[in-house]
Amino acid sequence: MTVDRVTTLVGIDPGPRTSGLVIYDLHGVRDGDGRVRFSDKAASWQTVERELRYLSASIRAGEVLVCCERVAPGRTGWSLVQTSEVIGRVLQLVDDIGREARLARPARLLTRREVLMALRVSGRGAERDKLVRHCLMEMHGGDRTQSIGVKADPGPLYGMASHAWAALAVVCAHRIIQREADEQSAAHRSTLPPGDSHVLLVHPF
Repeated sequence: MTVDRVTTLVGIDPGPRTSGLVIYDLHGVRDGDGRVRFSDKAASWQTVERELRYLSASIRAGEVLVCCERVAPGRTGWSLVQTSEVIGRVLQLVDDIGREARLARPARLLTRREVLMALRVSGRGAERDKLVRHCLMEMHGGDRTQSIGVKADPGPLYGMASHAWAALAVVCAHRIIQREADEQSAAHRSTLPPGDSHVLLVHPF
């Protein structure tokens, strides 16, 4: 499967006990940004598995891509070890149910650094998290009123809270990286003479 026809993205901010979870809908979206269809700031593993299995069996057209934050090399405590185990379970689940479903395999893994670089966000701690939320709101309407809204008039990010923001950040970072890669590829193709073709040379080691 390819990810060219992906219409639903699942964002996961894994944790040792619970994870941030977002289901991001792109149905009918071409160049713009989509909307959050479901979010959970503290999803249990049972919830993550249930939502992925539901999506894999859904009658809705299109493929599903899972975007998950990954642990970067560095200091390792028990919390990070347990988080890595959760990431492993996500990858195994995607592989298992993706064989006969509309899941795009493999899952897209991004480190926190890669996410921040894609969003053009820097800083530390709570201030950095605030900037990430502000960036995501700007991408979905420009301010809190438009992007989140209220119950009577919900915006595309209505219901977002806590670790769900980190899960959404992984999804949006993936979209930015993919869009930039597509633009670079298109720009490169436009510089080729008509009828020119690529020749791949493989050098033996």
